[in-house]
Amino acid sequence: MDKNNHARAVLCLSLCFLAGAGAGQVLALGSPDASVAELRRVLSDYCRNPRPSSVDVSRAASTLATWFRMPLLVFLWGFTSLGAPLVCLTAAAFGFLLSFSIGCFAAAFGWEGIVLSAAALGIRAALTMPCFFLLSLSSMERAGWLFRVSNGRRAAPPDRRMCTALCTLILLSGAALDLYATPYLLRLSLAWLGVP
Repeated sequence: MDKNNHARAVLCLSLCFLAGAGAGQVLALGSPDASVAELRRVLSDYCRNPRPSSVDVSRAASTLATWFRMPLLVFLWGFTSLGAPLVCLTAAAFGFLLSFSIGCFAAAFGWEGIVLSAAALGIRAALTMPCFFLLSLSSMERAGWLFRVSNGRRAAPPDRRMCTALCTLILLSGAALDLYATPYLLRLSLAWLGVP
């Protein structure tokens, strides 16, 4: 992918992500009082628990699924010639889900919700977003190659192995860190803010 196409792909992905994030904020801030009360109840119960829950197979599997669902989806879009628009739609969905989660914390707790969302989602957001965008660009490049091949042009396929291996390693390490560090970060934030 040349520099101009690369810059256009980054811009397109960023705009899709931001559009999804905007929609997530609108929906989260208009969320009903029942969902806000439910989030408050869940966090209060979590805070009353004397110790963070132990790591078991189901919790580890759930964490891995949460960390890998969007990056894996955009990786798979690289195996279809329609991958570029599908990657853009997935970027919008990723922006929406992340923003909606943060917005729900803010709706439930005000400015303190931002601190709580950073404790609950910060590690995942900081590590999955770069991997998501790297894999998205890689998949868009491969999808473009597949589209050209389906139209009769011959070219060598782009090599995605290094990008995929690096992102997989980062995501696995991040998921392990998330399993152990996030409960403590959330507990410290709840105590610091005095959330009952």
